[in-house]
Amino acid sequence: MLPLPLARAILHLCYRLTFHHRVPWSVQRTLLNTVARLQPLPPGTSVVPLRLGTRPAERVSAGAAGGTGAVLYLHGGGYTVGSPRTHRSLAAHLSREVRRPVYLLDYRLAPEHPCPAAVDDTTAAYEALAAAEGHALDTIVIAGDSAGGGIALAATQQLGPGKRPAALVLISPWTNPAEVADRHRDLVVNRPWGLACAAAYLGAGDSSDPRYAPQSGVLTGLPPTYLHTNSRELLYSQCRGLAASLRRAGVPLRYVESPVLWHAAQAQAGLVRAAAASVRDIGDFLTAVWSGRPTHLFEAVFPERDVSP
Repeated sequence: MLPLPLARAILHLCYRLTFHHRVPWSVQRTLLNTVARLQPLPPGTSVVPLRLGTRPAERVSAGAAGGTGAVLYLHGGGYTVGSPRTHRSLAAHLSREVRRPVYLLDYRLAPEHPCPAAVDDTTAAYEALAAAEGHALDTIVIAGDSAGGGIALAATQQLGPGKRPAALVLISPWTNPAEVADRHRDLVVNRPWGLACAAAYLGAGDSSDPRYAPQSGVLTGLPPTYLHTNSRELLYSQCRGLAASLRRAGVPLRYVESPVLWHAAQAQAGLVRAAAASVRDIGDFLTAVWSGRPTHLFEAVFPERDVSP
């Protein structure tokens, strides 16, 4: 495990070079996939390629199964970059915590495929988990970080009552790309890159479309939701606003603010103890959902501490 200061320094350099609005999307994608090889998998991890709907995907498992259910995970990357490869480590650590498989979806990326392509891919994959993989819809969790969190929320809204998942997990979710961040940059992302991603994802669409900006969509009736943000990240204000809106809509919510992590830091669960602790907290929440324990027990801010040596 890396001490937090060292992890921050290394990641800041990597992300600053990669997430630049003047670097072609293809180059950003290649760089991210290359760096992802440094993120370790838990011992005994199984990665099985498959298709969900019309898209490639991976079934990631780590450890013995502990019950029915599965997680459909949408990777982050500003709707323009990222892949199952970049989030395989996170998926494996989450699978180990929940003792259930995590499915990573290789959804279509902008600008080649603007909104709502990724949302459509997700709803199709969710239904395929029941049809092809044998998971009951009410035992599936939809999760995602950053742009993947936005896709997860938008897809759940599109599914509608009676077809929605058992729970939602939103890690540093980007749920309104039309909203300009009130900060210039954080450790991971920066405003010029975000603006370029938002424009690429919108294409010729309407920025008020809830598939593009699900934070402005209907929140009433959503399943129990886990929402994680970090007080130093660009999306902090947006995540706090989403948490307030979810509470007003009566959604059972576990809201977590971290003062020590960074945007979507759970991807480094194999490298940073605080990130691994966050994944364990997500696992505890999902285990409670699957076991039928009251989710109101999780309705509290959980400020994480620096647990580095």
